[in-house]
Amino acid sequence: MQDTNRKQIIAATKVLAPHNLPYQMFLLVQQMTRRFQDVLDVHHLTPLHWGILCCLWMNDGLRTSDLAQQLEQLGGTITVGLDTMEGRHLVTRKPDDNDGRVSRIFLTRRGKGLQQKLQLEAGSLITDMFSPLSPEDYERLCLQITLLRAHVSKRAAGSRKV
Repeated sequence: MQDTNRKQIIAATKVLAPHNLPYQMFLLVQQMTRRFQDVLDVHHLTPLHWGILCCLWMNDGLRTSDLAQQLEQLGGTITVGLDTMEGRHLVTRKPDDNDGRVSRIFLTRRGKGLQQKLQLEAGSLITDMFSPLSPEDYERLCLQITLLRAHVSKRAAGSRKV
């Protein structure tokens, strides 16, 4: 009887916060986000601004819908972020050459100028946060998180169809 109770308690700790893995991941993401926000605060940026900058550093001249798709955000969320970034002279909107209804987003000189410094700061932070892991373990973790995100996303999409 005591052995059964022990197994039930162990099983419950895998489900109940604060011991279950999803809750532990939530706490980890909170801590990492705070540290990353400290880096961004110096430049008066948010994680959304960071994401937009990264997309444009890789491929300048994207449409709002491209940014929304790449960052997995609603178009309206991207638009609000772009409004702020445009006000801070980090990006500029220009009409698309083929479709005047669509704007393309381009980095300004100031937006381009942040790339080297922010990438170094972000790289240093990521290296520090994941320093307990070997490079192989880090790559494996990235792959596992990608697989889990795809699985959870697929399951969530399926449950909405019911």
